[in-house]
Amino acid sequence: MRITFETDNDYQTDVASTDVVDEQGGSWKYVLATAILAGSIVVAPISNWLDSLAVVQQVRSVVYPQFEQPVNNSLASRVYQTMRRKGYQVFTNEGEVNIVYLRGADKDGKPNGNKINEWSDRRLVLMFRDGQPTIIGNWAATVKPGLPAILNPLGKSGAAFIELGQYKAWRVGIHNGIFGRSEEGLVQVAPVNFRRDVNRNGKVDSTPVQLGMIGLNQHSGSDQAKVDRASYACLAGQSKSGHLHNFMPLVKADPRYRRNRAFVFTTTILDADDL
Repeated sequence: MRITFETDNDYQTDVASTDVVDEQGGSWKYVLATAILAGSIVVAPISNWLDSLAVVQQVRSVVYPQFEQPVNNSLASRVYQTMRRKGYQVFTNEGEVNIVYLRGADKDGKPNGNKINEWSDRRLVLMFRDGQPTIIGNWAATVKPGLPAILNPLGKSGAAFIELGQYKAWRVGIHNGIFGRSEEGLVQVAPVNFRRDVNRNGKVDSTPVQLGMIGLNQHSGSDQAKVDRASYACLAGQSKSGHLHNFMPLVKADPRYRRNRAFVFTTTILDADDL
């Protein structure tokens, strides 16, 4: 993790035929390749190596013909290809949302220094329109705790930083902030990976990864100029209006949620350097 620690003067306190797999081989190669493909989707740590195998790439091009190649170098295409490369699940059905956060990125997905206490990350909603990935929402956000949480964490073990990855862990609910703020958001209902900033310096690369329930919700930053107390570990979008009137309506319009109000949403955390 590359983080620039910066203070502020105002601070107070996501049916193939066998001849496609191998024109000269038998059907067993298709079965094997399909099994490998399934494994590459489910087991993210080995997916990068599996994706490099020609037989897997051939099967992918048949199973996902409309999604195999990006149509351009847009942010949506780059995010989609990165998720595929990492073996993450991508939701492509009509109306389904892919919630993605880009750490240390500007609105175009370019690295911006990943500064602490700044809205230096992006919250994205990626959906599929006419068979192509499309960014429907793009807001300034943070996946990092604010300066107060780093310097004076609620617990002795230090502020929590979510790990890059993909997690199925949030339901629509009410976020109750530690300083009395209450608003609709996505509430953590399953464990996620995180690290603790034990040295209180905004750096967590050397600390162990933990798995747990830590109230890591998705909410707004109430339009604050700096992150400050808006996040003690959460995934927060700076704009209150953007959160309540754009992000949440998109999430709640997802047909999976409309069928089941207890639906658990998946969120993907990427780094700008991944794109």
